[in-house]
Amino acid sequence: MKKYFTTPIYYVNDVPHIGHTYCTLATDTFARYWRKKLGKENVFFLTGTDENSQKTVEAAQKSGKPIDQYLEEISHTWRKTWDQIGISYDDFIRTTEKRHVQTVHEILTKIHDAGDIYKSQYEGLYCTGCEAFLKKSDLDGNGHCPDHKKAPQKIQEENYFFRLSKYQEPLLELFSKNPNLLRPEKRRNEVLSFIRGGLEDISISRENAEFGIPLPWDEGHKIYVWFDALINYRSACPGEDFWAGVCHILGKDITRFHSVIWPAMLLSAGIAPPAEEFAHGFFTVNGEKMSKSLGNVISPVDLTEKYGRDALRMGLLSAFEFGNDGDFSLDGFHDLYAKKLAGGVGNLFNRVIVLIHKFLEGKSPASVVGSDYNPPIQFEKCLETNKIREAIQLFFSEVDRANERLNETEPWKLAKTDLPAAEKVFAQLIPMLATLTEMAEVLLPETFPKMKKMLGDEQKVGEPEILFPRVDR
Repeated sequence: MKKYFTTPIYYVNDVPHIGHTYCTLATDTFARYWRKKLGKENVFFLTGTDENSQKTVEAAQKSGKPIDQYLEEISHTWRKTWDQIGISYDDFIRTTEKRHVQTVHEILTKIHDAGDIYKSQYEGLYCTGCEAFLKKSDLDGNGHCPDHKKAPQKIQEENYFFRLSKYQEPLLELFSKNPNLLRPEKRRNEVLSFIRGGLEDISISRENAEFGIPLPWDEGHKIYVWFDALINYRSACPGEDFWAGVCHILGKDITRFHSVIWPAMLLSAGIAPPAEEFAHGFFTVNGEKMSKSLGNVISPVDLTEKYGRDALRMGLLSAFEFGNDGDFSLDGFHDLYAKKLAGGVGNLFNRVIVLIHKFLEGKSPASVVGSDYNPPIQFEKCLETNKIREAIQLFFSEVDRANERLNETEPWKLAKTDLPAAEKVFAQLIPMLATLTEMAEVLLPETFPKMKKMLGDEQKVGEPEILFPRVDR
């Protein structure tokens, strides 16, 4: 069994913020869990940047740099950001790479040879911000794109079209056979309703586009950015055995591209559609949508430098359930760090190890007395069903359980009058810390080696250490 996880590839018109980080950290968590379960060689994690768009052209012009230089610098910023916050990707793809261009040409040629691409006149509305063609029914009351609050461009040009309408029934059949092709259920129902409402053929090229990949049979046309971008998942796929276990993690706003257009493209090209897709929700910051004008766009690097990588991971992924919409607040984030990480996990490990050194001279109580401790069994199921927040809650519940045991038994007092009884308490606590350390390999990858070192081995525990230093609000 092999697993292949992908994030969306991100537009390079700006630097990463915590919205992008949320999706990337979630995907990273799934990849880490399955590596632990299946072995590193059986899991592949892809992320990257989407560069063949009009947004790129505009961002380069705004920066005053040639487009190639701009792309090199901004894609490096994205990759460096993921490195700084501890993303364990196996590959980072850029859609301007030769390997991607080659794969795009191969797949487009297969679709063309299948008779599913034709040339026709296009007249309609195009939103540069969405990089998407819109219908009048998609606009708000002012005739604007509801996301970007701007009127779309009116375009009339000769384009190539993909026969998406041909795949309405095959897509419905595909969904009926594969319950994992888009979750959670509410997103799946939205897409199914859209398909049942009737599919129209879509334009897949721009005759006058300034930047992009040319069609292999007509270099005067550039491939529409979404048609090219989706193919990145195939461009970087390490093999068909991995493709059989591919899971796309994406935002709810791009489900139609991923769950309608992408499977139809693959069916046309004779390639198996994705095995699984999961669409997460969006979040506000202190109840407001992230916006530069409001000054609430948060840098993941800034939070990491102040609180550490694991705090960023736990703070974002525990704010609300993955798949739902939610809200993130810096106050709540700080409280989680201070109370649950520093005051919970860190305090627990430090107290237990300090006490064992003090009363047992550092000798591991597990080698002295056995334990009847039963670890929680739901943790794996939570991660295998993409319930990250529930997995984190289980972790913190286990921290509370161990702290309660420590405070109820007061082994620092007990050891002065009945050392064997205190040893038994420590023997019950050590397996609890070991369970938390196992969970931390997925949830707290930066802290995990420190926790493991503190636990030591069967003969002796390690030295106490401050896992989460004090941080001012």
